Amino acid sequence: MATIVIYGRAVQQARNLLRSAQISTMFDILENELFKSGSASASAFASAFSIWLNALPAAGPQKAQDKLAAAKMRSRDFVADDGTILDVFAIGDVLRLVGEYIEEGGGGDNSATVEAFRAQLRNQLAFNRANRARQPVKDFDLSEHPDLGIFKLQLLDRSTVKFMERFYGPYIGADISGTTTDALDVLAYWLAERINPKVTKERLQIQAGSAIRLGEELVPIACMVLQYHHSLMECGLALSLASQSMSPGDRETAAALSSFNFYDYHTLNDSAAREPITPVLERGNKIVSANLAGRGLAVIRDVIDIQGNDFMDTEIALLLENPAKNDLFQINKSYYAFSNERKEQAESSGDPSLAVYADGIFGNDVLGGVPFKDLVKMDNMGLQDLRNGVGSGLVFNDLDKALIAAGKPAPALAAAPSGEPAPSGAPREAAGTGEAVSAVAPSPSSAGNGQPPLSIAQQLRNLDPKRLAALEVLLGNK
Repeated sequence: MATIVIYGRAVQQARNLLRSAQISTMFDILENELFKSGSASASAFASAFSIWLNALPAAGPQKAQDKLAAAKMRSRDFVADDGTILDVFAIGDVLRLVGEYIEEGGGGDNSATVEAFRAQLRNQLAFNRANRARQPVKDFDLSEHPDLGIFKLQLLDRSTVKFMERFYGPYIGADISGTTTDALDVLAYWLAERINPKVTKERLQIQAGSAIRLGEELVPIACMVLQYHHSLMECGLALSLASQSMSPGDRETAAALSSFNFYDYHTLNDSAAREPITPVLERGNKIVSANLAGRGLAVIRDVIDIQGNDFMDTEIALLLENPAKNDLFQINKSYYAFSNERKEQAESSGDPSLAVYADGIFGNDVLGGVPFKDLVKMDNMGLQDLRNGVGSGLVFNDLDKALIAAGKPAPALAAAPSGEPAPSGAPREAAGTGEAVSAVAPSPSSAGNGQPPLSIAQQLRNLDPKRLAALEVLLGNK
């Protein structure tokens, strides 16, 4: 089936469905990982991690000790003494605080090894300030918005991740996530130290792989996505770009995740064989496929492109087939192309153009019945003409119709009773009366009492005079 073009409000609606699928899957992940027993008692992960945390030494500089104390305090909000899980999001805060404890010099005899592994889990190019470009939102405290990354940080024009999130959706976040890699370091430290008190880089590598394969690293990711600290792209990208820590030597040749595609949730546990988390990831794939009729979203012109342009007046996006198998949606591989394109456009003021980047991918394609280069220049009126002309069946400003065209089953509509008109839907107001009336008044005597329904004439006789007058105005009899 051909690529489908959507424009206008349909683009944001597609972003919303993509975000909804991601959030639903993150909820499933937390439930699976933290409540494996099916009760309020903690899973093996939650209980064992809390025990290990409380045994960590309050050693190192005072800043490190303060972070550890805060982590232990927050841990009590996560798991009660009797093993009952309380605040599921507390584990995300605990992992972040332990990461800061390590960064500040904590960790006892293993501190130097664990800190080096933490720092070198971050891809050097992606975490360089030239690509990871953000700043605090001005006067954020006065806004009284939640103290969460996506709300308090503004991404700058030179941010590569911002460029990517504009293209892929579902929203612009807080740039690539260092908290994600820090959490993996903490989990690897925990698992390695349980096996051998002497921690090495090689042992941390092995246990980082275990945390990913078993789904334990998905716990902090889910916490960050659900609390809007970071987007799913920013978490998955941090793990799927090569790092020194996951490589055998000093060069960045391997990553914690070999690939990342948020239309294939199996990539989040490195496509491991059957694990307890596998059914949750399979369900995530079904949700995102159902929401977007098996299509992947690629925005080729967004509101940022439109700003300051007198001619472009609406967003345009593509719904592409089989995104789970499409290299365009291999986010880690695409990062370098976006980074290079951002540098190519660096001389222009403001954000880079999505259309220019998309031209390198679709420039020779015919989309919606016209060449890409013509499509991306169209305004709302031109797109409407295209939708009603050669692009009929391929161009939509209604997402539901676009998804039905892509193969999503259309909803079944109940047939009207024989011999009576179909209901008109929402109530309407009779002119000049302020009365909301429907074309047929509800029957007060036939609902649920086993009696045959009243005829329309009988129902009309049951109306009070004021409502009847309003109905006559509505029907044009006065």
